[in-house]
Amino acid sequence: MENNLDKSNFLNWYCWYATQEEIEKAEQTNSGTINRLMNEYSYEIGKIKTAKRFYDSLSLPKGIIQDFHPLNCG
Repeated sequence: MENNLDKSNFLNWYCWYATQEEIEKAEQTNSGTINRLMNEYSYEIGKIKTAKRFYDSLSLPKGIIQDFHPLNCG
């Protein structure tokens, strides 16, 4: 369970909340850990980023498609 929470926390931070500057700073201070997590979850990161690009490219009025939300734990 704790491993799933760690995974969810990292994916939410990396894909939704962290700015490019925050990611670069994390890579400088914790490069081994960040690289390991990015490699370990690269498939999920790719899926999330692809979905975000798709929804961002849609030109539908707001509310037609539900807002894209970060991963939920549980």
